[in-house]
Amino acid sequence: MPKLRDAYGNSKSSGYTIDFFELTAPGAKFAMLASPFFSTYDPIERLTRRGCEVKLIVRLCSVTTPAVIAKALADPLVTLRYFTSREFHAKLYIVDDQALVGSANLTAAGLMSNREISIVVRKDRDAAFDELPGLFELYWEKAGAMNGEILAAYQTAFRHIGNPREEAEFEQHLTKFVGKVDPPSAMAGSEVMSRRRSFLEQLHRKYDEQVIPAFQEVRDIMSESGLRRAEFAGGDIEIELNRFLGWTRLIHAPGDAWKESALADRIERRERTLSYLRNWVEVGDTKAGDMYYAEEELGNIARLRDGLSSIQAIQSMDYDQIFDTLCGCHAFYDMLRFVSGGLSGLKADFARRNTLSEIQDTVIYLIHGDGLMLERAYDCIFDEKWKLGRFGENCVMELVGWMTPDRPPVNGRTLKALRFIGHHIAQ
Repeated sequence: MPKLRDAYGNSKSSGYTIDFFELTAPGAKFAMLASPFFSTYDPIERLTRRGCEVKLIVRLCSVTTPAVIAKALADPLVTLRYFTSREFHAKLYIVDDQALVGSANLTAAGLMSNREISIVVRKDRDAAFDELPGLFELYWEKAGAMNGEILAAYQTAFRHIGNPREEAEFEQHLTKFVGKVDPPSAMAGSEVMSRRRSFLEQLHRKYDEQVIPAFQEVRDIMSESGLRRAEFAGGDIEIELNRFLGWTRLIHAPGDAWKESALADRIERRERTLSYLRNWVEVGDTKAGDMYYAEEELGNIARLRDGLSSIQAIQSMDYDQIFDTLCGCHAFYDMLRFVSGGLSGLKADFARRNTLSEIQDTVIYLIHGDGLMLERAYDCIFDEKWKLGRFGENCVMELVGWMTPDRPPVNGRTLKALRFIGHHIAQ
């Protein structure tokens, strides 16, 4: 079997850059990869098919293809971030205690045929290795979190511009679709990020890098195991999954018990999830706290999705109708805890805080507005023009999930349940 070289030059005598990934992949636990050009998934796949988790930074440019970005997004072991600026030029590949530093990009030519030079740096012999993870993290913290919406915008930009002659032309065109994301530089003040961008990145990282993968992992386990309750089995699995997570929080992790559960790897999380799913399908009564029975739950979500399905439908609602519809969101219904007088008290309180037109305008903007969904969600959480009283982050993000196919319905209970199962979820 070939041994890892000290340098690679993409020739038979000097070895090929792709060999570094093949030789470091067996037994690898974690990789940090940075490359401005990204057009082949081969090196990533060599790592993830052996169970290695990967943090990947790339540049959105005329060389980096939407197709390979889509592959990275679909891989549960990959977390992907990006820059749009030509200033991002680093090629750094760290796999556990070994790193490759040089000129080769993650392209077929860069890994096999271009005249590249890259050297291997090892933790057990090279003092310089200790500096590399910190340098990677410097880029990681400033990079943008990738999601399906940004990918769709990138695909649109790709189709519109075709094959530009100059990278500057592509970069200028691209920022009209996905915005501008610059790497840190040596210039004083370059680390400053606008308050809006900072909060948006926090939302992207929380939901796109933590919550959605965790939700998908539990959904896959529920689907593959067949551990579903009969009263939910014929419907949308996300309705039962949301209900299961809410029930897990109330029954297995009351109070602050969710905080005390240790974080777990994928194998341990799977075992925990299966254990709670078995309990879920075996228990006689799943109604806990203020949760509904299945028939009511299915009806509430159907009413929510039908009632808010179009701008015209929302505009036609009176206050009672839109209030009753929004009560399909558990996070909003849970506001009963903060008012007196039960449901009628919440209805009166919500009306005192928001006019009917304000509620309609915000819901229309959130669900049917232009631009990226998370940017609209940010506005509805933080912007005085759009935010509603008694309808905070958990309400907004749960409503987004019920109304958006590629986003799960999550609220405070589901987040705490996912953390209790062992996922890292920022609260």
